[in-house]
Amino acid sequence: MCSMISATAHAENKSIEVIHHWVSDSEVAAVNTIKQELEKRGVVWKDTAIGGANGANAEQSLRARIVAGNPPGAMQMLGYDAATWAKEGVLRDLTDLETASGGVQSLPADYRRLAAPDGKWVEVPIDLLRSNWIWANKKAFDTAGVSVPKTWEELIASGEKLRKAGIIPLAASDEPWQIAKIFDSLIVDLNGPEFYTQVALKVDDKAIRSPEMVKVFEKLRQVRGLVDDNFVGRDWAVATEMVASGKAGMQVMGDWAKGEFLAKGLKPGVDFLCFPTPTSTPNFLWAMDSFSMFQTTDPSLRAAQDELVKVLLDPEVQIKFNLIKGSIPPRLDVDMSKFDDCAKQAAVDLKASIEHKSFLGTLSGGYAAEPQFASIFKEVAAKFFVSDMSAQDAVTLLADEINNAR
Repeated sequence: MCSMISATAHAENKSIEVIHHWVSDSEVAAVNTIKQELEKRGVVWKDTAIGGANGANAEQSLRARIVAGNPPGAMQMLGYDAATWAKEGVLRDLTDLETASGGVQSLPADYRRLAAPDGKWVEVPIDLLRSNWIWANKKAFDTAGVSVPKTWEELIASGEKLRKAGIIPLAASDEPWQIAKIFDSLIVDLNGPEFYTQVALKVDDKAIRSPEMVKVFEKLRQVRGLVDDNFVGRDWAVATEMVASGKAGMQVMGDWAKGEFLAKGLKPGVDFLCFPTPTSTPNFLWAMDSFSMFQTTDPSLRAAQDELVKVLLDPEVQIKFNLIKGSIPPRLDVDMSKFDDCAKQAAVDLKASIEHKSFLGTLSGGYAAEPQFASIFKEVAAKFFVSDMSAQDAVTLLADEINNAR
């Protein structure tokens, strides 16, 4: 497999092609903050945006490019992506650049297991995403006479009140990754961080086959009852629009959803509400959008990659990007004074979760179990969500499929 970009492949001075999957309005606006800063530093960002399938389409395109010996200069990475490509020997070691930019010292420690799997940093983060948020339309809540739920039982009861008020309780989809956002949250909210670690990170067979997991699927069935019949094939941003317009009351989604609300001019606390999925054991299910640089013999491209790393780790760029994207900066030393109350709450919860060891990689986003296992969790949860499978049968299927993949 070709692991190097030829020196003749990039004749233009100081430009870099970047593959990513950000195509929604708020995502495009956020990306422009990176492009603009790069341009100030004499580097042209050559955009290759490939949307859909939560990054899977972009990953497929990347694989084809690498097989053809024509990788881009940089690529947006999720979960274990960078660690996987690092094993192929196609990524640059960015340790010196990250150290010089203060990234190594300022990023959450749990991120290192994915960003520096062999002790060498191979990706750079631009945002820190919380997966277990609920976004709600304030007017819908007021109309239905419901308040922020403190438990999943209260959430389900709130959904019934919303339906009686003529409002779809929960905007969701049959896409496995979207269903898995709910599934992840239920695992940790109902059973706590230690149980989530056993199931989602350690993929422990005993924990997966336990009565606690049966209860997770039983609760997922109740949540399914809050979704309308037209959910098949629904894009996450379409579901967010349903909440923004008041057609639906709630959506379980990462904080990129907030970017869509903000892009429409809506204000937190006034037009929409944000609150973590309900639990008695507070936790933070995290994901990060990161970028990796591919090895190259072209000195101008290498210089462009160096500048991109510096830009991504620049505290001011992280502030500008995340103010639009809806997420928070991954650097723990960034000033949060310009952010809205949702982001400030995320930052407070982040530091508390690190202290209490409940800062956990999201399973659905690929930041917990390895890909061969994570995909099974998503597939089984999705199959259960759209069928009449029993909770016990779902647990058995999940455990058996995972054991087959070991």
